[in-house]
Amino acid sequence: MIYEFAIEPALAVAWAKDQKDFEYYYEKFGLGQPRIMSEFPKLKNWRKQFKQASQGVQDLELERITAFFSLLVERRIHREGYTYDGNISWLENAETEHGRYRFQAILASENPRHHAQVLASRTIASHPLWKVEEQNVCPRTANDLACLVSAMIVNCGAVYFIDPHFGAENARHRRPLAAFLMEMVNNRHCRSPLPCIEVHTSDKAEAGFFKDTCMENLPGIIPAGLSVKLKRWKERTGGPRLHERYILTELGGVKVGPGLDDGKEGEEFEVMLLKRKMFEKQWNDYVECPAFDLAEDPIEMSGEA
Repeated sequence: MIYEFAIEPALAVAWAKDQKDFEYYYEKFGLGQPRIMSEFPKLKNWRKQFKQASQGVQDLELERITAFFSLLVERRIHREGYTYDGNISWLENAETEHGRYRFQAILASENPRHHAQVLASRTIASHPLWKVEEQNVCPRTANDLACLVSAMIVNCGAVYFIDPHFGAENARHRRPLAAFLMEMVNNRHCRSPLPCIEVHTSDKAEAGFFKDTCMENLPGIIPAGLSVKLKRWKERTGGPRLHERYILTELGGVKVGPGLDDGKEGEEFEVMLLKRKMFEKQWNDYVECPAFDLAEDPIEMSGEA
C-alpha cells in the first residue's frame, strides 16, 4: 500500500517548474500517499543534484521547487549496502541498484536503454507501475495480508500492529504476526536495519494470563534477530476507544478490517491507506503522545525461530 519510487533529481525539478505538473505530482507523493521517494543516493548527494538542476529558475518556480523538495524528503525510504558511481548518470546507477533490489519504479526524464522499470517523463501517469492501490481487499489469510502490505513493512524503520483483541493464545492472531515478521526478514535484503516492532492491544485479558501466553507462544514465531515489544493500553475516561485495527509505520499506515486475525475460507481483509490527517491522529494516539494509559510495563521478547 506504500511503495518506493526512485526519482531522478532533474525530473523532480522539471515537475516543479511546470505549474500543471507541480499540481499533479505534489498530490501523489508524501505522507498519506501510496508513493514515497527512495533516498537514492544519500540525501546529501540527491540534494546536490537537485540544486544543480534548479539553477537559474524564476522566483515562482523557486517557490514550487522548494515546496516540492520539502514534500519529497519529509518521508523517505532508506537503503543500505549499495554502491553509487559518481562517474555515471543517476539513471544508470538507479538501473544497477534496481538489479540488486527492485524499486516499484524508476522515474526519469528519459529511458534510453528501454528498461522495463524506468518510466520516462510523459508516460508515467498512464503506466501500470504508477497506478498503485490506496485500498484493496484480499483473502483473510495471514500470507495474503502480509503480501498486500509487504511494500510498506519491508521498507520501514518502525512498525506498530494495533489490534485491541490480540491474544497470543489464539492461533488466528499468531499466524498473521508470524507472516508479517517473516515478510520483513525475507524481503528486506540490504535496505536498512531491521525495524522496531510493537504490538499494541487492550487490557481486557488478565495481566498474568496475557504475559504467560505471550511468553509461551510468541518466541517460536519470531525470527532470530528480531525482537517484539507488546503494549497493553487502558482507555481513559472521556478519551478515544480502543477499537479499530491499524498497521502504522513512519512512512504511513493502513486501517485493516475486520481485524488483524485471519479467518475462514471466503472471508476477506479490507485494507485502506490512511490519509495524512488520519495517519497523524493515529500515530499521535499510539506512538508520539499516547491517548491511552499503559496497563503495565511492556513485554519484550526476542526470536527463537
